[in-house]
Amino acid sequence: MFFQHSLKPKELSKVITNVKECFFVISAKLETRNYHVAVYKYNGEYFVLSDARIFEQVEGLCEERQGDEEELLPYIEEAMEDNLYSIVHENYVRLDLDILAHVDQPSKINAHYYEFIDV
Repeated sequence: MFFQHSLKPKELSKVITNVKECFFVISAKLETRNYHVAVYKYNGEYFVLSDARIFEQVEGLCEERQGDEEELLPYIEEAMEDNLYSIVHENYVRLDLDILAHVDQPSKINAHYYEFIDV
């Protein structure tokens, strides 16, 4: 099962520190470009996923507050199997979140956080 929350970048930065496994997608319409990133955290490692299928799937889930992890995890696994990811250090994730926290128009930033819970 997963639980979804909409968080501000500063809040997200605090939350991801304390979980073993999570997934989050950030979308922002910035002055110079559109920013989209999907990150999966597992056991302290951060994977930036670059698979368009994930973004399409998440768009369909945006209204839901909770759901079955099978709605997300297979897409994450496919991206990993297809090598559509980069491993990044936690400091880079935090840097991006800190930068986004200082954007002039925070309402243009959408951060959807998914935490996976064993039931």
